[in-house]
Amino acid sequence: MVLVFLSFFLLAQNFKHGRILEPLFFHSKFRKTSLHLGDGDCEWTDSEPFTSSNTDATPYGTLFASYPASGMRITWQQTEGITGIKVLDDFFQLSNPKVGLVKTQYPHYEGIWSYGQSMNQVVYVLRNPRWAMPSYLTLLSELDYAHTWQVAFDHFPEVLNQRAPMEDWIKWRDYRFEDELLLWGLHIDFYMENGAQYWMPYDFERNGQFPFSFLNETDTKPQDFHCQHDIDDCRPVAVVSYERLKDPILGPSELEKIANALRGKAEMTVLREDGIQCMWHDTWVHTPSSSSDNDDDGFPTAYYYNFTMEQLQSIEDKLVEYRDKYGTGSWADHPPAQDLVANFISYLDEIRSEIRYLQDHPAAAPTPVPNANYTTELEEWYNSKGKGNRYTKDKVQSMGIWAFVQHLYNG
Repeated sequence: MVLVFLSFFLLAQNFKHGRILEPLFFHSKFRKTSLHLGDGDCEWTDSEPFTSSNTDATPYGTLFASYPASGMRITWQQTEGITGIKVLDDFFQLSNPKVGLVKTQYPHYEGIWSYGQSMNQVVYVLRNPRWAMPSYLTLLSELDYAHTWQVAFDHFPEVLNQRAPMEDWIKWRDYRFEDELLLWGLHIDFYMENGAQYWMPYDFERNGQFPFSFLNETDTKPQDFHCQHDIDDCRPVAVVSYERLKDPILGPSELEKIANALRGKAEMTVLREDGIQCMWHDTWVHTPSSSSDNDDDGFPTAYYYNFTMEQLQSIEDKLVEYRDKYGTGSWADHPPAQDLVANFISYLDEIRSEIRYLQDHPAAAPTPVPNANYTTELEEWYNSKGKGNRYTKDKVQSMGIWAFVQHLYNG
């Protein structure tokens, strides 16, 4: 009866913009959400956690997965704009049920599987690693290299206010570059290959740090437990690019991928197709959370957080590898794989342009520190920060896995 009354009430509001005002969402429990005004117009309002008057209602779960600092903030802002439903975080507020829409960095060591069996499908969020890695370090720095959710939560208000000190960027880049570039690719493989586990058994951080290592291409990769038992399928139904989602021209069509993945799903409310472009712009203007480019503000700008020539060439090689991998064979007619490839090609153009610039201006290229003790100094610096080395022998000996891994330390 309440919905009937509200429907008649809204029909009576035909004075605004000279046309009927339509509710963007009809849900089992009416709530304040964005409005579709017809003729491609809309009105943004804030989102709310999933609610239903039906206590037995189970929303269709969509997991938004990405490597850290890959534009997830813009993704959840835009998703909330077209659904009116809060996108939950895998890390914070673990006492609350993780249902409906959830974002994660799992299986990267920054992510956790905290949503049990409530997810049904995956949307993958992609970003050029050349920009994802510096933004990831900025987030680590702003969160004081947190290794618990409480420390991270305490520093959360500081996020997106200040880039990492340049000295920290250079050290972190030179210490973590190879592993993080590898993880960027393995993260994609994990989801595209339905949970291809790239870490050794008992590697509780999934970090490949000594005494563990990452599995290589010749190793048999078991399927991750969660992809076997806790979700219908880990393979993404859509790939969304951060670069395209924030683009004024391409953004609305990229957002439409998310809308299509959610439409018709149980307990999901999604904006009508003719309102997507309007809502993309309205969300960008009205969302209360920052949407700043490159995930951080201040000086020096993001472009000063650069890579050595050798590192840029490694990024180029990785992009070529993944372009070729997902552009041939059984992937050739696979829509999400083809979206990956299109983005890899765009990233390659950008990387090669930067390489050419440094070749023409060699003085602008950073060079490795000519110091025989540099590697040792980097390791000491990294171990002094936040998580540091979580695999020291004394720490692991106090854990229940020691009997299974002690041979790795004694070898």
